[in-house]
Amino acid sequence: MPGLKKKPSTSELLDWIKLLVNEDIDPETLKQRDASKLIPLLHGALLKNEQDVHLFERLAFIARRQGR
Repeated sequence: MPGLKKKPSTSELLDWIKLLVNEDIDPETLKQRDASKLIPLLHGALLKNEQDVHLFERLAFIARRQGR
């Protein structure tokens, strides 16, 4: 995703997966292509700083409004 100050690394990916497992998130839930759910569950664990979280959420909101 362009514009991120720091891209997620393997460490963030592993942290995200651990959170998904701990929260007992169904894998089918993650596969949904629903435009209203463009932001992955627990997405904050993938991003290294607050600015990136806000940027990601804004871009997802814009994409949702455009129907992507």
